[in-house]
Amino acid sequence: MGKTTAYFGVNLFFFYCTFSSMMASDFLQKCLGKNGSLLRTPLFAVVVGLSIEGGIATSAQAQPYPIGTRVVTYQDPARNNRNIQTYLYYPATAPGANQPVASGQFPVVVIGHGFTMNYAPYAFWGNNLAQEGYIVAVPNTETGFSPSHSAFAADMAFLVEKLYSENNNSASPFYQRVQADACIMGHSMGGGCTYLAAQNNANVSATITFAAAETNPSAVAAAANVNCPSLVFSGSADCVTPPAQHQVPMYNALPDCKAYLSLVGGGHCNFATNNFNCSFGEFTCNPAGPPMPADTQRAITLYFVRPWLDRFLKNDYASGPLFTARFAQYEAAGKITGSIACAPLPVELISFRLRKPRKGTIRLEWRTGSEQQAARFVVERSADGQRFEALGSVAANNFPSEYTFDDNQPLLVDNFYRLRLVDWNEANTYSPILRERPDASGWRASVGLGSATLWLQSDEDKATVEHLWLFDAAGRLIWQQHLQGHSPPLQIEIPALRLGFYCLKVQSGRFSETLPLVIHR
Repeated sequence: MGKTTAYFGVNLFFFYCTFSSMMASDFLQKCLGKNGSLLRTPLFAVVVGLSIEGGIATSAQAQPYPIGTRVVTYQDPARNNRNIQTYLYYPATAPGANQPVASGQFPVVVIGHGFTMNYAPYAFWGNNLAQEGYIVAVPNTETGFSPSHSAFAADMAFLVEKLYSENNNSASPFYQRVQADACIMGHSMGGGCTYLAAQNNANVSATITFAAAETNPSAVAAAANVNCPSLVFSGSADCVTPPAQHQVPMYNALPDCKAYLSLVGGGHCNFATNNFNCSFGEFTCNPAGPPMPADTQRAITLYFVRPWLDRFLKNDYASGPLFTARFAQYEAAGKITGSIACAPLPVELISFRLRKPRKGTIRLEWRTGSEQQAARFVVERSADGQRFEALGSVAANNFPSEYTFDDNQPLLVDNFYRLRLVDWNEANTYSPILRERPDASGWRASVGLGSATLWLQSDEDKATVEHLWLFDAAGRLIWQQHLQGHSPPLQIEIPALRLGFYCLKVQSGRFSETLPLVIHR
């Protein structure tokens, strides 16, 4: 995820523009681009000694995101404009209600509540997942004593589709912030409704259920038609929905890939935070309560939920082995029992990155740690990060390898790339999505106040410099030098420059590029 820190440089630039000669306006527009567009590129921040991080169009970050919250009532036109009050938790620019969504695109998690419960006991999940880069939606419908399981499942499925559409709605706070990958998750009644919502639903990338209850229509029957990776949690001390009558039949009905985790001593209600209705129901069948403490149950569950979501919603391949290692560790410690039934991935993707080896070319580079029954890698490109088209393919070697693919005709604006990994059975998995702009400058130039040395660097592998011109803010040529194809990095003696704004024109082969230079204290 990109993070811009060039505010000081932008303000400084506008200060100088204000006092520049009006006669230089045409030249400045050429130097800066229309609407000052160069100010929004990494180049400008580097020139003034600041930094912009970016290039990867995913939501991973080292520190947790601030948590934003919203309460929205959506309407489903397919069901007579049924109102679906929804509590939303999301990565934000600052903590609090109705804060702007953080930069990036984020997968969706929809959480279904339990019988006679509402959204509140699931704030634990909303907060923990939002700070990890997920948009979490909790529908607050069917909270009474006679809920419609079909209607509640339809609400959950609708919210996935609705949030996907918000990505393309310029009036939405989630405009261009939603990644088209979703997990439907549910507890108790909401767990059973998860399978009703996910069956034969191509919008769903994964499911997770906590102490799922059989529903009407049958969640067990629906589970057989859930065609995505599914993680099933149960508590061995659950007397409300005993696993042998509820979660185990659902797990057995699910196709591969799936995993079953029974928390030894875990109860029914403690997958969520305290709720009187749920706790009273569990008390009637187990007055002593489950042996496992509530906080411990939620902590262990979260410990496994994170890598499952990261693997199947963020395409973080390292999270698959991490989930398996945690399972083995906790099973050996006697904290869980269960099983994992996921076939090994045909390809373990170690790295995937974009580079610009020369002007007008974007190169994709990726490295694999293992390959089993892999057929090919299909390189796909998109202008919006949503709708992808195949550019070409590279045959898989079926042993650890390094690969490259050059896009010699990139789009003029944003280019989003991903790899579609195809196995011998024509099954597909996808890499993370990366983003690049062909017009983003690979050149970086800097010079200090009163200095007589210009530093010039390039990100392009085979860049050369034939000629340099330096202009002041009025567009007057103040210095030039012919370099005869020298390769950067370069240190070049120039006249000492005063405080102010300048433009450096670089001739590189058949191409030229104009870079802004700001000299400040």
